[in-house]
Amino acid sequence: MDLEQEWEAARVQASRAMTRLEVAEGYTEDGGFRYHVAAVDEVSEPAAQYERQISEITWWYASASALLGITVLDRLVSGRPPLNRSVVKQLASTEPTLGQLQEAFSIPSSRLRAARGAKEQQFGEEQRELLLAGLKGAYYNVTHQEVDGRRRSREEADGCRLTVVSEEGMDPFWDHLLEPVLHLAESLPYEISCSLPYLGAYRHVVPRESDAPVGRRPGAGREVTGLPTVLDCSTSGTALRQGPDTGDGPAWLLHLCPAHTEALASWPGACTDTPELALDCGTVIEYRTTEQLLQSHAGLWLTRLTGLRPGIPERTWADLLEQAHQQQATVALMRPI
Repeated sequence: MDLEQEWEAARVQASRAMTRLEVAEGYTEDGGFRYHVAAVDEVSEPAAQYERQISEITWWYASASALLGITVLDRLVSGRPPLNRSVVKQLASTEPTLGQLQEAFSIPSSRLRAARGAKEQQFGEEQRELLLAGLKGAYYNVTHQEVDGRRRSREEADGCRLTVVSEEGMDPFWDHLLEPVLHLAESLPYEISCSLPYLGAYRHVVPRESDAPVGRRPGAGREVTGLPTVLDCSTSGTALRQGPDTGDGPAWLLHLCPAHTEALASWPGACTDTPELALDCGTVIEYRTTEQLLQSHAGLWLTRLTGLRPGIPERTWADLLEQAHQQQATVALMRPI
């Protein structure tokens, strides 16, 4: 926000100098002495250069902040482990490439903003489409820029940073992206803060017209360890399928719409009808620890696939997963074409 204010001040200064130059050019156009124009022109040039420099610095930090915020929020809602310090430092101290921004902006708003209402999710989706449109323009500029007599491919553009490839004396390639990216970067800490209590104090609501709490879902108040999605369905859940009781409550909760409730009747866990839920069909609220999740995967498929059991001396979970990956690759190669 500090950089945004500095950029806005620099823009005003550059715009004011340019306006004065245009006025001076207008009234001295037919005159023999144009020293006023020359003086104002000399002032406007460094003002424009200063605005460009502040714009570049602001884009650098705003884009890094947006990528870091999206990465943190995505890991939070999908139940993946937190980022380590080295990854945070890398994301926070490096301007993102076009490919990194494309990947981050491609995450649907309904996934990142599961804790928010339909109106906020729709607004987030509209902003995401604007960002993708701006990014498309940046890709166009980068791929149509000639370097050593040739143009970059799309794959080469994925690895480009806009402050590096934007040429002096021309509009920067981040020109139409800076303002929406600033707004996104400013909003992400708030989105993260909204998601934290939503995951930890899990409750259901009556239909959204009143949006008044009417009680708590099973497992309310417990620490949520993950929010993965197992179905690609945007319909709101109307039924909960619950995992086994751990003593504190269900191990997990799966949201299902009417169609998937009927179609997936053989899925594990008891199913109960409930009023309109806040999450999409296919969303799972996980309360199990990482160790419990891995044990569950081992019981369901890892042991059968690899022949290895957890707890064997000298065997780690990484070993089991690597063995499973190799086994899957072998089966895929042996499959008839």
